[in-house]
Amino acid sequence: MAITLAAAKRAKEEARRKAGNYATTPKNSLNRNHQYYRWRRPTEHEPADPTNADNESRRQTRLAPDDYEGLTKPFYECGCGECTDAVDPLAADTEVFRDVVMAADVCQNPRPVTVEKAREIYLAYQRASWQSSERTSELERTQNRTGRMLGAERHILSEMDDPTLLFLSFRLSPIEENDGRRRWIPPATLADRLGDAWQNVRSVLNYQLSEYDSEYATITAMTTSAATPHRHAAVYVDDPDDEVGIEVAESAVESHVNNCKGAHPEDHPVNPGERDAGEVFHDIPKAEEVSDDTLIDVFHARGTQPFTLPSVPLYYMANQQPHWALKNVFDGTSDVHNDSIEVDGAAIAWALPWRQYSSSKNFVDREFQE
Repeated sequence: MAITLAAAKRAKEEARRKAGNYATTPKNSLNRNHQYYRWRRPTEHEPADPTNADNESRRQTRLAPDDYEGLTKPFYECGCGECTDAVDPLAADTEVFRDVVMAADVCQNPRPVTVEKAREIYLAYQRASWQSSERTSELERTQNRTGRMLGAERHILSEMDDPTLLFLSFRLSPIEENDGRRRWIPPATLADRLGDAWQNVRSVLNYQLSEYDSEYATITAMTTSAATPHRHAAVYVDDPDDEVGIEVAESAVESHVNNCKGAHPEDHPVNPGERDAGEVFHDIPKAEEVSDDTLIDVFHARGTQPFTLPSVPLYYMANQQPHWALKNVFDGTSDVHNDSIEVDGAAIAWALPWRQYSSSKNFVDREFQE
């Protein structure tokens, strides 16, 4: 089934009638009644996150250790106590030096802000970018990336004779014990652990799939119960004889568990029906229902070409991108609001020095490039 330009236009006009303009279209990825949201989230808390998390305590945790230098500049504040108010990332708009002189540049001892303050900074800066014709907000980048991701999958699947799809999920605990006390780990530390472990996972996959043509795409998402970074990967393998089995997924997941501090086997089952951390599809399931918003995003990114429905795993990954939270905040009618955990996660994602999306060299939207 192909999504046509006419269908996308009809969806766009309907969205405009309902919401007044495209900036306030109905919520996208965080609709908890959506069938592909439920596909991977049958319980209220995410694997590896603590049950009944103390989110107030979590929000008082700083984004990174005090000596961490990799955050985006607005996420530092004065730590010396001698800087003027103008260097604060939330300085009033009347301050001359806002966005020009920041604590990260001028303070003798800048420190990362708390998760709570990061959320306030994120919303202020992203709303300004959304409303500016000269800036690109993270929501707009996410909308564009979604179209390109789905287009890239379409190209990869058309190039492979008989593709097999591996879907992998890598998690870690945001809590650790120190001197008998449990504490929240700074999000930057979690992100570094996750990224370092991914390099080992890639090596394992390269070895296991060395005799096959394969490509991959990953999204680093944030949990909805504690804003914990975790990674999903879709790996496409040209596998005409269906030789790639669950043991490949098991090897990748085992590598993550063995090399990522805070990753535990019980949070990474590779057994059907147990919130699998590793799954293998020889017959790739297609998303039979794609939201109107996704149709619009696809055509904004790709132009007027017809579009084949995406796989369920990649559609899920696309909807896990953290900055969809902004769409729901700007909408104003959803249950995702300024102080939601989803917005905490989006703020963390923007602050950290990582690539939320990554892919192999040839996982690109070839038709769009042409």
